[in-house]
Amino acid sequence: MDDPFVSIVITTHNEAVGIGLTLRSIAAQRDAPDFEVVLVDDRSSDGTIEVAEALDLDFLRILHSQPDPASPLTTRQQALDLGFRDAKGEVILTLDGDSAVPGGWISAMAGPILNRQAVAMAGPITFNPSLTTIASWQIADAAYYWQVSDLLSRWGGAGVFFGNFGFRADLYEEVGGFEAIGPTLTEDLAFAQAIQARGYKITFRPDVGAVAVAACTDVESLIDRTMRVSAGPPSLLAATLTLWPLSLLLVFLLMVFFGGWFIALFISRFAVGAWFVLSAIERVRTHPRELNWLTYEVFAFALALRVIPRVLKGERSQWGGQSYER
Repeated sequence: MDDPFVSIVITTHNEAVGIGLTLRSIAAQRDAPDFEVVLVDDRSSDGTIEVAEALDLDFLRILHSQPDPASPLTTRQQALDLGFRDAKGEVILTLDGDSAVPGGWISAMAGPILNRQAVAMAGPITFNPSLTTIASWQIADAAYYWQVSDLLSRWGGAGVFFGNFGFRADLYEEVGGFEAIGPTLTEDLAFAQAIQARGYKITFRPDVGAVAVAACTDVESLIDRTMRVSAGPPSLLAATLTLWPLSLLLVFLLMVFFGGWFIALFISRFAVGAWFVLSAIERVRTHPRELNWLTYEVFAFALALRVIPRVLKGERSQWGGQSYER
């Protein structure tokens, strides 16, 4: 395709299990504008490229990232930089290598940007329904994060998922790329902050459909993921995601030590938190296990108790086959 309107950039590192589903779900899109898929492989050794090539898709271009060890950027940032700069579309959409996109996704995400109704679009993500407690909690967590980001977007404090995001291609050059943004393990959040700092608004649209990605399969994997995504810089989003849960702990302690009307305060705060999570889940049309919304914050505290000691000990985060300091 000589002049695609839309470039879908996907970075991979050992995604042989998921990349076939990702590319097939893109190929199944109907009534999409002209598009290309720029697959940037970051040193995969599991046959990821062979799986992608075997599909024989005419819209697919494959690039090979050779990270510069002298660069302060993470290997994922370097792979994304290669893909963003090589993309030929007016609009860039981003996906993970283990995704399944809903019908009409390309048109829903790229259309408002192509029509100059938006400069950046954020869609929700969910997790493949493996019916495990861990996957169920991640579904609620992603919906919660997405809804908080939507609320904070009015003040330029939104975060996004590169697993379901789109933006006007020239924005990347305008912010100076990741070289100007600087090294970070939360490259999607950093990019969102960079474009918002220039006065651009990110449009949050639940109706574009949630992109399903693979969930962490065990607690250790979830802990590693949480350590990475919690490594972002101070921000309005980080403050909100920290202080609101702590308010539940505070009223719980007040209830334990003082009782009385603090019991009613705790019940009220717990109910408001559960309602917010439930409303987020329903808004993005994902459905975790029954009552998961009720126990979301409790699980979040339990996870924090596992993560905080590792952070305090200075454990490094794993990402893209590399180890990084937080």
